[in-house]
Amino acid sequence: MSTTLSTSTPPGSGLQPTTRRSLLRHVTGTKLRWAAAVIGGFLLTYPLSDYELFRLSQVTTTALAVGSLVLLTGMSGQISAGQGAIFGLGAYTTAVLMDHGGWGWVPAVLAAGVVTFVVGLILSVPALRLGPLHLGLVTLTFAVLMPLIATRWQSVTGGTFGLSLAPVHSPAGLHLSDAQFLYVVTFAVMMACLGFAAWWTRGRTGRALAALRSNPIMARTQGVDTKRLSIMVFTLATTMAGLGGALNALVLQSAIPDSYPFVFSLSLLTGAVVGGVRSWVGAVIGGAYIVYVPSFASELATSRSGGQWAQVISAALLLTALYFAPAGLAGIGARVARLFHRRPVAARATH
Repeated sequence: MSTTLSTSTPPGSGLQPTTRRSLLRHVTGTKLRWAAAVIGGFLLTYPLSDYELFRLSQVTTTALAVGSLVLLTGMSGQISAGQGAIFGLGAYTTAVLMDHGGWGWVPAVLAAGVVTFVVGLILSVPALRLGPLHLGLVTLTFAVLMPLIATRWQSVTGGTFGLSLAPVHSPAGLHLSDAQFLYVVTFAVMMACLGFAAWWTRGRTGRALAALRSNPIMARTQGVDTKRLSIMVFTLATTMAGLGGALNALVLQSAIPDSYPFVFSLSLLTGAVVGGVRSWVGAVIGGAYIVYVPSFASELATSRSGGQWAQVISAALLLTALYFAPAGLAGIGARVARLFHRRPVAARATH
């Protein structure tokens, strides 16, 4: 019964040499892919214009919110309908501290991470005591209330017009424009958070999450503290989304209630499905989908009907992903990679 959740096999425990080499190639290949992604992302800083980097900064910050759903829904099977509200809470925490408190942007962003961690803990503990479905209902309620509170609490949030933030300036010694520096910061935070989440969900924790996702009752019989693990996953996911919102407020230089409606939470879910709800690459694809598709749709139609076209295209892409790519767009790339990887192995086996 406990083999599913056992720790990794110790050295000398009987692994075949071929299995060991395969495992080593997998680990090495994963590290190389992450290293290539980091290097490639940083290299984009120089050839792109400031406007293109501004858009990419929106993608990286939104990808953090989509990545929180990959962790929460894809890896553990929990439901959240309020990640957009958590994203907005992180944005408003940063904006309030900078505008009213005179904080610098670094401590304000870190404080947003702490606040969203605490809020995630407050939301998850009572909800998970009642059951996973109640967590979805609690987050749904939070998603509906958050924009209303931001609109009505004018003395703190600025009401309908929100709060404006001072631009983030690049340090003089780096010789980067403000847009380049902010992109580097958001990209580095995104890769650090996604990389930590990917590492944390491997090994023993990954097997426990898989058991929690497939059958919570059986997971408990195998010794998994399902409530504790669920709370850990939820609070980590809310922290990721909160950091994304905080950095997004720096990119947009504002925090406005209209930016975080309940529909935005649904957009994050759509982005996770289209990109790949169990893929960290899918989180980035989902972030790009959310940022670029509405703009692309608006360019196809007049300003009067652009919003309708955006909804039509989003619905069409979602249905296409559900029917033809149930693992998301990232899953298509993974299948192609496995196809090319199997051919050389099959060729060697025939000799």
